[in-house]
Amino acid sequence: MVITSTVGKIDATIGRFEGPIMAFMEREEADFAKNSLLKELYNVKTSKHYSESVASMTGIGDMVATDGAVPYDDFEEGYSKTFIHQVFKKGIEIKRETIDDARIIDMENQAGSLVDASNRTKEKFVHAIFNYADATSFTLAGKSFGATGADGLALASAAHTSKTGKGSNQSNTSAIALSVDSLKTAEEAMIGYKTDIGEPANIIPDLLFVPYHLKDDAYEINYSLGKLNTANNNANPYQGKYKIIVSKWLDLVDNDRWFLIDSAYMKKCLFWINRVPLEIKSQVDFNTDNWLVKAYERYSLGFTDWKWVFCGIPA
Repeated sequence: MVITSTVGKIDATIGRFEGPIMAFMEREEADFAKNSLLKELYNVKTSKHYSESVASMTGIGDMVATDGAVPYDDFEEGYSKTFIHQVFKKGIEIKRETIDDARIIDMENQAGSLVDASNRTKEKFVHAIFNYADATSFTLAGKSFGATGADGLALASAAHTSKTGKGSNQSNTSAIALSVDSLKTAEEAMIGYKTDIGEPANIIPDLLFVPYHLKDDAYEINYSLGKLNTANNNANPYQGKYKIIVSKWLDLVDNDRWFLIDSAYMKKCLFWINRVPLEIKSQVDFNTDNWLVKAYERYSLGFTDWKWVFCGIPA
């Protein structure tokens, strides 16, 4: 967070509270960031431009067994994705009477609510890619945002296309509830993903991302010693196989969506780009003598390729 100090430029009564209040807001932001899944899920970048474009290459064929000249393949440019940074703003007004009466706790709570609004908004966007995985757009913060990948389709699609035409259409979604059987289906689907030119994509799922509502099911599937719901004493092939991330923010739209993820490839495809980090500025309103505190930040997010995830979206 960037704090623009106004101590010495505003009324002395406010000036003596500004430093502690701003420090309190910084602590609030830091405390929330510890529990945020932003860096856990996204490849976080910074930008100095209006937008950023990420292009992919379709890859090359296998090595050739030959003692002759080196056979060279030409790269073909795959789909590209442009990230346009969005501006986010919010402000609060602390009444002069609160300042006169030195109600520091009230001022901290009011100022802290501004940081809470920033953190809460960011966390909703962090999860929007998943909450609206089967949609091409979503509405948050009073505005509609595109939710498509580089191929122009929703993250969860039964017909992801090949730009070169060398690969067939592929699906990374199913309307199946989370279970041992559906996890097996998802795993086999991901292992079978192909590149844009039809070669094996080498996807290795290692992360199960679930809403709070499904946490017990996920833990039971992943950590039980034997097979579930059966009298047989067969070993559970999924015991300890996946890292599990549980998030209450996945319950906002539907509480039964689940995602099997290749975390390494996810970081090559899922981007959060900070253009301007959270800025807090303040000044006194000349007409009311109230203290105006405002927040400003700018960022973008989205995904390029879809092959990092299988989306379970029960009907």
